Amino acid sequence: MRKLLTVALVLIVACSTPATESTTSSSTTTTRPATTTTEGATTTTAAPVNCPPPPYELAVFPFGVGQGILDPDEIEPDVWTSVGGTNTTFWGRSDGTAAIALIRGTLPAVDWPGDKGEVTIDGTRAAVGPHPDGTWVVGWFEQPAERCDLYTMVFYPPVAPAEVESTLAGMVRVAG
Repeated sequence: MRKLLTVALVLIVACSTPATESTTSSSTTTTRPATTTTEGATTTTAAPVNCPPPPYELAVFPFGVGQGILDPDEIEPDVWTSVGGTNTTFWGRSDGTAAIALIRGTLPAVDWPGDKGEVTIDGTRAAVGPHPDGTWVVGWFEQPAERCDLYTMVFYPPVAPAEVESTLAGMVRVAG
């Protein structure tokens, strides 16, 4: 009994004594663009890579989407378009809101929370699916899969799955 009491007393004292803690913070820069590394209280973001415009034209648009391209400086960045170092082309609606964004230089900024399908874009497999924010997002990469070979295409609501499918099927490669 005395041994048990001694062990319990040692455990109580050990658990109630404050531990001294040594904290070291270091800054890490990663070469993977648009990635933020946080260690301790230090955050470093890698320098962005400037990618050329996506080598695609859209031949088919969802209902109500014009063929005019919007000025990226007039569009409020969102989770899809705010990744630095990318080249984004916006197609808009008659009210001036973004309907489609085609981004070169990044894959989708967030994972699909639900089901996703597979489509082919210019001979390349692509993942496509809806997101809770109402967007439909497509992500693909071309070989050799360097930074500027990554693509994200965002369809802003309102858009029907059939419109997403027909727009993707009507994409035409025009360069690079």
